[in-house]
Amino acid sequence: MKVSDTGEFGFIDAIKLNTLSDETTVVKGIGDDCAVYRATPEYDQLITTDMMVRGIHFSEQTTAPFDVGYRLGTANISDIAAMGGIPRQAVVAVAMPADTDLGYMSAIFDGLKEVCHTYKVNLIGGDTVTTTGPLTLSVTLVGEVPKGQAVLRSGAQPGDLVVVSNTIGNSAAGLAVLLAQIKGFNFCKRAHQRPEPQIKLGQWLRQQGATALNDISDGLSSELHEIAKASKVNIEIKGMAIPLHEETKQAAQLLGVNPLDWALYGGEDFQLLGTVPQALGPLIEAHKDLHCIGQVTVGPGKVILYTDEEEALFLEPKGYDHFKTTDRMNIKE
Repeated sequence: MKVSDTGEFGFIDAIKLNTLSDETTVVKGIGDDCAVYRATPEYDQLITTDMMVRGIHFSEQTTAPFDVGYRLGTANISDIAAMGGIPRQAVVAVAMPADTDLGYMSAIFDGLKEVCHTYKVNLIGGDTVTTTGPLTLSVTLVGEVPKGQAVLRSGAQPGDLVVVSNTIGNSAAGLAVLLAQIKGFNFCKRAHQRPEPQIKLGQWLRQQGATALNDISDGLSSELHEIAKASKVNIEIKGMAIPLHEETKQAAQLLGVNPLDWALYGGEDFQLLGTVPQALGPLIEAHKDLHCIGQVTVGPGKVILYTDEEEALFLEPKGYDHFKTTDRMNIKE
């Protein structure tokens, strides 16, 4: 069945069930001109939006429809994690060709609902339109954080430690093995298809006094530059300290790729990058999901990578480019 067979309201009826995860915060959900929700007293409100376009952000070759919805939800929830916040309410806008399969769209919403239920997010409204272009989905998510406690990119201070969560480069590795149609590597494939936002870690880092946070959506290099620029500091990291999963390293060896490239430029890991006061070093070292990869220093906003041979390289603020394998780093003068 096509969405043109059901019409707009038939499509809404097909996907509006099972959309609330925390009814205590919702006065009115789907079905009116606006949704109505309750904000928590003494909390600042956070809002973010992400969009995915078929053929640009996903394809049937690498991403099942359920996973399209899951990744879209993760991208938004991860932004809230990067502020140390709590995700609350989401609205969804969809532009789709009239001949789009209803089952395909229902599966996308099943994936979106799954990740929203996992992180207690309510789907409370949205919009649907037809388009002659590719299927396009957009989620706007509202979250909250204790008043005055949002962790910004601009708070890093010289002397702070630079930390990342878990391992990175896994999503890019997963995409690479999917495109190459290589069997196995299920950890990397799942990291690409169903990444998990780091909500609890973001809140924990805020509570411990993190000075800056960013989520790794565009690659570690790009996110490091965003913090360095916003905070007006230099950031120095050690290549050997960047945490890589064993399966990611195996995939890189098989495909003849430097796994550090996936970590630095691959993106869509949705892990957290942050800076914390040096006094928190022992606490970070004891945390199984956090890794210290460098430090913040005085400077004009540059990012410097030290290789295993202690060679210093300036990192460029860009994401991974599959068609360009050289000139990603400039030698420090």
